Amino acid sequence: MARVYYTCIVCGRKFPHGQGIVMSKAGYTMHFHSRDCAYRFMKLLLERLDDSCVQGPLRELINEMEKALEEKKKKTVKVI
Repeated sequence: MARVYYTCIVCGRKFPHGQGIVMSKAGYTMHFHSRDCAYRFMKLLLERLDDSCVQGPLRELINEMEKALEEKKKKTVKVI
């Protein structure tokens, strides 16, 4: 069976199936060979989006992450 290779959309490196990061959204499938390339892409995307476009989802995600951190803190209380 032939190996399937993807090309990173940020740096152009080729990498085999099962490695790297693959994200699908809005009908696009994006392949990143490393988290650094995924981070670079996401940072540029967020900088280009209009504030009104991301304000609601950003607020929801921040609240969700803060709640998850609070739950984690509750579970990791040390008992001496």
